[in-house]
Amino acid sequence: MAVMGELVGAAGRTQGPGWSDLPGDLLESVLGRLPVPDRLRFPAVCTAWRSAAAASAARVEAVDVPSPWLMLPFNPTVHGQTRNASDGTCSEARFLSLYDGRTYGIPQPAPAVSERLCVGSSPDGWLVTADAASELHLLNPLTGAQVQLPPPDTLPFVHASRDADGRVVSYSLRCCFDEDDAAVVVPSESVAPDRLRFELYEKAILVSAPRKGQTGSWDGYAVMLICQPLSHLAIARAGDTRWTLLDTPSRRWVDAVRASSSVGAGGGQLVYALDSAGRVEAWDVDATTPTREAVAPACCCCSGRACSMSGTCSRYLVELSPGRLLQVHRLREAAHARYRCEPRPERVEYTTVHAELFEWTDGGRWTPVDGKSAGVLAGRALFLGKNTSLCVRVDGCMPELKGNCVYFTDDGPWSHDRCREVAPDVGVLDLADGTYRPPRGAARDLIWKWPPPVWFFPSCAD
Repeated sequence: MAVMGELVGAAGRTQGPGWSDLPGDLLESVLGRLPVPDRLRFPAVCTAWRSAAAASAARVEAVDVPSPWLMLPFNPTVHGQTRNASDGTCSEARFLSLYDGRTYGIPQPAPAVSERLCVGSSPDGWLVTADAASELHLLNPLTGAQVQLPPPDTLPFVHASRDADGRVVSYSLRCCFDEDDAAVVVPSESVAPDRLRFELYEKAILVSAPRKGQTGSWDGYAVMLICQPLSHLAIARAGDTRWTLLDTPSRRWVDAVRASSSVGAGGGQLVYALDSAGRVEAWDVDATTPTREAVAPACCCCSGRACSMSGTCSRYLVELSPGRLLQVHRLREAAHARYRCEPRPERVEYTTVHAELFEWTDGGRWTPVDGKSAGVLAGRALFLGKNTSLCVRVDGCMPELKGNCVYFTDDGPWSHDRCREVAPDVGVLDLADGTYRPPRGAARDLIWKWPPPVWFFPSCAD
């Protein structure tokens, strides 16, 4: 914001040819070096700057890595928020910029953002949200662009009960699994429409971002969904009216990340998927019938501490560079067993205390990585949670971030009550010395709980 203030101020003092007369290519170069908040203000300076921003948006976003924002819980004490008079819902989302430590409120399209649960976030600037009816949408919070995904009852184990007007009044979840070569059917459970999202959605991964077609429709996107019961994989692509369940018997999937450059045999986009045992498979999701290929076996080298904490240990998969995979085990302990900076001590269930790293090596095995000596995370930071698990370079390009650190948000297990009563596990873990701190400027907002915070990577391009 200081940068834009200096530019606009100078523009007002300039005699003769001014900032609005700068060549378009120079304006694009300036725009590409600005933080996201200043990019949003850039088009408002004058017509020439607005034209330069519109012409260069796609090219600038293709080469720039945005500094992460934290999507904050709804804070009812903030003044000036636009609320629905009938139900008190809020249409403004609030984000904490790690670049300058400032909070930004941005109006969002319906349905009300204060009633949405974020189950995914991509480095392209899109969120995957579940509204109060448990319907999923892709949402770019900066531009307001939105894409509705197929309804949940197109999954084979979800059934919707509707009233005479066709409105969903309840959902039921069916569960069937094999045990000793016999099918075991668990009686279906009926849940209210707003509760299904807590029972069904584990994580959504944006495989390819939406793009506007010539007719104005959204094309080219694909979303992979990790869903309950039994942590299945499902896929939905542009134009699909139903979710397609991927056949993975006896596998419980915990994370997935799109490959940065690798493509499948047919030239399609690959997605690396991680299961609960630490095995990795590569899925070609662009194929008419998605195919998979084994990449890495189970990771059996976790510490005894991690094994003893299996109930509070989460696994993530990160691609450090094309084909170079890192598996992260996030360990939690009971709240306040170690730290004193939690926002609401009496309602925090657990806190992240350690992360174990394992790199997939050319030798065909998972090799433990010593986090204290930096190594693979020298000059890099990890972002973990409901967002796409991501490794971000920080040296020289993001001075507000610190290398060899894990930036994490709470990712469950979620429930309707827990999301409204328990303070989220959000913070920065320094692997070198094991210290923990809340993100700069976030402690005050983390006394609130709903909706759970998530990392967001802002993009001004649709």
